[in-house]
Amino acid sequence: MDTKNRLAFSFLITWVCTCFLAVIIGLTSNAAPAKADVIYHAFDECFANVTAELPEIKAAGYNYIQISPPNQTPSREDDACTSDKYWYFQYQPYDYVLEGNLGSEQDLKDLIDAAHERGIKIIADVVFNHMANYRFYKDVAPFPEAYPLYPKKEYFHEAKCIANYNNSYEVENDWLCSPNDKEGLPDLRTDLPYVQQKQHEYMQKLMDLGIDGFRFDAVKHISVEDLEKIVEIIPEDKFYYGEAIGRNFDESMKYIPVFPKVTDFQLVNTLKSAFTYGGDLRSLINPVDTQRAVPGDNAVTFARNHDTWAIGQFDNWKFDKNDLVLATAYVLGRKEGTPLILTFDAFDPTIVAGTKFHQQMMGESQYYRNGNEIADSADSPNLLLIERGDKGLTIINKAGETFDVSAAKMPGLGVGCYNELQYDFEMCVDYGGDGQKYINKWGSPNRGGIEIGPRTALFFVKNEA
Repeated sequence: MDTKNRLAFSFLITWVCTCFLAVIIGLTSNAAPAKADVIYHAFDECFANVTAELPEIKAAGYNYIQISPPNQTPSREDDACTSDKYWYFQYQPYDYVLEGNLGSEQDLKDLIDAAHERGIKIIADVVFNHMANYRFYKDVAPFPEAYPLYPKKEYFHEAKCIANYNNSYEVENDWLCSPNDKEGLPDLRTDLPYVQQKQHEYMQKLMDLGIDGFRFDAVKHISVEDLEKIVEIIPEDKFYYGEAIGRNFDESMKYIPVFPKVTDFQLVNTLKSAFTYGGDLRSLINPVDTQRAVPGDNAVTFARNHDTWAIGQFDNWKFDKNDLVLATAYVLGRKEGTPLILTFDAFDPTIVAGTKFHQQMMGESQYYRNGNEIADSADSPNLLLIERGDKGLTIINKAGETFDVSAAKMPGLGVGCYNELQYDFEMCVDYGGDGQKYINKWGSPNRGGIEIGPRTALFFVKNEA
């Protein structure tokens, strides 16, 4: 074969191999599922108000905003832009038209566009299990003709309240009722193609406006088979998760085949036990290992959300005010999970510091440091230390008194100085004469060790060289 033919043959082989490799890559690679860092939950906030708050939200370190359901719901007796008294009306859909109590379609579009300009994404809360209580519409038309999208009885399950929440068939097919609402919420037959089509059209409209993800309300009340059909139109670059108030670990994980993430109420229960008087913070070391938390890749995490905030429900998961801040500091200090921070907590100085810490520690490994490795008195039920790689450290003291030691080892962090994100002081780590690493500066060059005030959380990030 002459030189010219050898070159042509070589080019042909290279081209074929390159094309084959491209095909193989195309067949075997998928777009990575969308991820969120820390979500600001703009609970029951009007869209125009959230737009005005964007500079503050951005400055606090949030890069996702979750809004309350934007569709049409019953008219409220309060001013939705200044009051949260009738917040639950937002979870009773009347129609999927984007003209609700929280703002118009244009208000929502303005928020989405303004958020995107600042690098913030928007998650919409959607309610597909049920429609609004019919008592709001008795003067409009007979049931179910009052509902523009679902005017036929065949679109609803039989009008029967859930009696046994341990019975999955009842939970998924009967109506949600309460002592104050014995008529209940008309339960949609989400197995019907027509119902799924209308829900798909609504989600597509939101995505066309620029919505970046979804929270799905009350997923326990919809069968897994129906949920799979409902979410099938969502592209992989959208962030979405399900609200699953699991009674146990297995019930929470039941919905992971459908949703990339679910709400981690298992962790809320674990946090409540640890931060209650007499609880032990050491019980928060790797809770996933004992199924006391949902695995991090599958979890949206929080110390409280709007369900546990609301008066008269989930009182067993409500925290003392100071405990709430410390529990949220734990959520933000650990590697696992996508933190969700409720409106009312989002601008607390400790939580803002934790949000910024979480953002800066993305991708760093995690290690719960045993207190005995730090100082003799540091192995305590009131103290927790979480190292993030060799670049960050969270310390939580839930005791009512200061923890103070004049000498403290710090074996996991790199040599150098670290800035505390809330109180803005410096901690430095260096080798001692025995070859071990110690804290040789805590705020002042004149002291080493650790001094952390009562009921306090600190977040340290290594200074750049």
